[in-house]
Amino acid sequence: MESPVPYGADHIDSNPLLADGSDFPCKQRDNVYKLIKQNIMPIGQNQTLSFKGEATHGGGSCQISLTTDKQPTKNSVWKVIHSIEGGCPSTFPGNVGTDPTGHGADKFQFAIPPQVPPGDYTLAWTWFNKIGNREMYMNCAPVTVTGSQQRHKRRVHRHGAATIDQSQNEALIQKRASAMASLPNMFVANIGNGCSTAESGTTLAIPQKNLGDNVQHIGSDKPTPPVGSCGGGQAAAAGAPQPQASTPSTNPAPSAAAIPPAQAPSPSTAPQSPPPPPPQPAQPQAPAAPPAASPAPPPPVPSGLNSGSCPTPGKSVCSPDGTGIGTCDEFNRVIFAPAPMGTKCDKTLGVLVSAQGRMFKA
Repeated sequence: MESPVPYGADHIDSNPLLADGSDFPCKQRDNVYKLIKQNIMPIGQNQTLSFKGEATHGGGSCQISLTTDKQPTKNSVWKVIHSIEGGCPSTFPGNVGTDPTGHGADKFQFAIPPQVPPGDYTLAWTWFNKIGNREMYMNCAPVTVTGSQQRHKRRVHRHGAATIDQSQNEALIQKRASAMASLPNMFVANIGNGCSTAESGTTLAIPQKNLGDNVQHIGSDKPTPPVGSCGGGQAAAAGAPQPQASTPSTNPAPSAAAIPPAQAPSPSTAPQSPPPPPPQPAQPQAPAAPPAASPAPPPPVPSGLNSGSCPTPGKSVCSPDGTGIGTCDEFNRVIFAPAPMGTKCDKTLGVLVSAQGRMFKA
């Protein structure tokens, strides 16, 4: 992302988030929240989303979200203000070029909606690419939201004193804060949270509950829903524990009241043969810990793609012949996606390079 100006723009990391989510959010690194420029955004005024770099991977789907946290963490709450389904960051079917500083990607317009109160925020651009490994990209930028120009007009009393109705202004801010809480949460996938976008070559259909009201639909592709456990969304990505419903035991231990009296021998009656021993009372047990969730099996390898083993989750791996690249997942498996046209995978560096050997980032 080039505009809005991101944090640490002088050392931006344009690679995807790691497959295990350890650098979520904002591609955590040294000086990740280094301030280069504070982006000022009046409510309702058009803003430009633009990019530097040309590895556009056939487009995909993007979102723009806000959090009130100045230095977001895994527990930050992100609220979606704009979604782009298809054609983001480009409608070109492959990569628009190989120049890591090029400007071949498309530009988009968005605006801060009226639900957002004035104040300081962190803005996130997130992208789920169409072609290549199933990945999530994320850049973050500091923004200050200001009231619209109309809101800044001051009322003049008959004596000429310029005033602002402070109580009305505070009431408006509180109303907007409540409205912002109702905005959808940012969609999160492909970072070890059990949710993944569909196979390479498909455009993500952002789930309706994460889509929001300000939506652009670009291109003729029919979007494909994500797969896996995607109900947790942002909370699952943050590693928040999910509540487990308690299930009654299907074989409860018999209680003393449930034992028929006839099963105990009477002192005044000599049985002809030894009766069967009475059921032993259940021994008191400490409450059982909830069973550990079975690890999810690795997803199947998409048709037409090859896979292999790898030692380090989150690390990019080249196929043996250099024609494919993949990211080592949490199952120590890599699925090789074909290198985009005009590129190859450098097995020494683990990155895509142009056919002439020039390295570029996604």
